Amino acid sequence: SEGVMVAMLRVLLAWVFNSCSETCSAGPGSLIDFVLSPDFASVYEDKWLYFPSGLSSSFVQPLTEVELRVLAKVSGKNAHLVKFYKDGEQFVPADVAGTARHYLSEGVMVVINSMETADPATDHFAKELSKTLGLQIEVNLYATPPQTVGIDAHHDRMDVIILQISGTKRWLICDPIGAARDLPVRSSDTPGHALYNRYQLESLDYSGCKNVTMFTGDLLYLPRGTIHAPATEDSASVHLTVGLLSAYTWQDVAQALLMTQSINRNLYQKLVSCLSQRNLNKLVNSSVVVEDEFTLLGAFLQLPFASDCAKALAKLRSCKHCSNSTAALMLDVKRKRDAESPSAKFSV
Repeated sequence: SEGVMVAMLRVLLAWVFNSCSETCSAGPGSLIDFVLSPDFASVYEDKWLYFPSGLSSSFVQPLTEVELRVLAKVSGKNAHLVKFYKDGEQFVPADVAGTARHYLSEGVMVVINSMETADPATDHFAKELSKTLGLQIEVNLYATPPQTVGIDAHHDRMDVIILQISGTKRWLICDPIGAARDLPVRSSDTPGHALYNRYQLESLDYSGCKNVTMFTGDLLYLPRGTIHAPATEDSASVHLTVGLLSAYTWQDVAQALLMTQSINRNLYQKLVSCLSQRNLNKLVNSSVVVEDEFTLLGAFLQLPFASDCAKALAKLRSCKHCSNSTAALMLDVKRKRDAESPSAKFSV
C-alpha cells in the first residue's frame, strides 16, 4: 500500500544519512529524548543531523495549528516580532495583522520570533530544553505557503534544531566555508565581511551539499555556520526553529581568567594559542559557571589543548581561587547584560 511504501522510504532515508545509520533505533519521542540521545551527542557543535520521524505524535499534536493561534493574536503590541518575506526578501506590509492572518493567500512567508513567549506548548518544551542542556533557548516559527522560497542561503550564529510541525519543506544543506567553519557566535550583514552570513547559490560547492525534504515530525540539527536554504514545493509548511545559545564561550572563560588576574597575559596568550578557534567558540553550559573552587576551571582544563601546552596547563591547575573569581565575574557580566537587554516578549 501507499502507507507501507512511505514508511519504507523513511527507513531508507534514515539509513542513507549516515548520521543516523547506527544509533537511530530509539524511534520517535520528544525533543528532550532527541537531545539526550547518542545521535545528538555525537554531532553536537560538530556536524548536521537529519532525524526522520524523530518526533512522536504526542509531541507534535499540541503544536498543531500553533501558527493560526499565534497569528490571530498579532497586533500593534507584538508586530515588531513578526517578519514577512516574499521571494526571499523581507518587506513590511501596510497591514501587519491582516497580512499575518491571510499570509497563505498573499503568498507570503511569516516569521514569528520569541514563540516561547507566545504559545504555552512552545514555552513548556523550551523551558524543559533549557534545563536539560544548560543553554538559553529561543524559538521562531516559520509559516510558508507552497512554492515559496524561504530566506536565501545563509548560516546562523546559533545552533538550531528544526521541528517540522506540518506540511513539507525542502532544505539545501551545505558544509560551512571560510570563517563559518569555526562555529561563529556572531554574524554580519555586510558583504565582504569575514562573518558575512549570506551566500549566492551559484557560488556554493555542491559537492559539500545535500537536499533533505522534511515531513511532519522530522527533526534537523544544524550547528552554527552550516549553510542552508529552505523552500516549499507543493505543500505549505510550518516549522519551529529552536535556537541554542549561551551567554559564554570558552574564549570568554579565557578572557575572564585574564580580567580577574588569575593568569597573566603571557599565560593567556599561550593557552588560547593551544586551542583552535573552533574550540574557543564552543558554548559553555551554564551548569559549570558556578562560584566554587573547581567546576569552571575543571571544565576548561578538559578542552583539547595542544600537546605542547603541558607547562601552561600545570600553571593554571595550581591557580588558587581562579574558578571562583572567574565564575563570579562572568555571572556579574551576564546579570548586567540581561538588565540592559531584556529578552523580547510576545505581548498580547
